[in-house]
Amino acid sequence: MRCLSNLYDRWGGKRFSRLFALFLAFAVAPPVLHAQEWDHINGRDKAHDPTGAWLIRNDAEGSPFVLTVFHKGGTLTGDIQESAFDPAATEPPLPPSNVINSPESGVWQKTGWETFSATFLTIEYRVDPPNATFYQFDKVQFTGFLNESGDRMEITEVVITNFNSKGELIGEPNKISTKAHGVRIPLEVLPSTALSLPIPTPTAQP
Repeated sequence: MRCLSNLYDRWGGKRFSRLFALFLAFAVAPPVLHAQEWDHINGRDKAHDPTGAWLIRNDAEGSPFVLTVFHKGGTLTGDIQESAFDPAATEPPLPPSNVINSPESGVWQKTGWETFSATFLTIEYRVDPPNATFYQFDKVQFTGFLNESGDRMEITEVVITNFNSKGELIGEPNKISTKAHGVRIPLEVLPSTALSLPIPTPTAQP
């Protein structure tokens, strides 16, 4: 405390207080800047990060559209275009005509500067009035990469696995041979509005 007291006396109370406050400011600043840099690289960096909302579709004829939201925290949610069940298929129950999927919920992570991997689950349930009976779990795993602008994604591998209510495998994993593509849903600020919607279509891989 003697050294601190001498310095206080030499510089004067107010001058020392200002110096001490400045020292504290420098001590606090580096972690704040580091956090900002981390957010820029791993957060909403459009060219390298899929965080945001996407419209996805497989190349196979008749494939449904899929809406998927990649959340910044590493989770994803979405919905799959699906036809309504056939009421005539409920007496007796006739899967899959009376089976409906829940929305998708899952997780994702970056695997490289422009690549990522994701896994999501949906629950299939059988419409059997007045009940909605569990049918099976669908686990979908996929990997992909973003193009240079970050407005498109190319999904390079998809594997679908089904499980019963005990978590036991049903059949064999199904690897999808056709490619899938995604387009980012852009933010439009009113009064500006586009007169067309970006639709996922095939594109050459880099």
